[in-house]
Amino acid sequence: MNREYFFAQDQAGTLQKVQVLGPTHPSDDATAAHAAYALEDGSAVERIDSDTFRIIGTGALVTLVRE
Repeated sequence: MNREYFFAQDQAGTLQKVQVLGPTHPSDDATAAHAAYALEDGSAVERIDSDTFRIIGTGALVTLVRE
């Protein structure tokens, strides 16, 4: 994921373009900044693990597509 975006796939097989917005400020209980993510439509996305992301507004999960 060296680009400013990557693709993720939902359970229906639809590809979603996820934009990497940049680092956010760390919370009180974290020691390092985390990257912020969003779909092309502006929907916020959070990273669950190395391959899984959750769309905040819907709770839908998408999985990283590796090239």
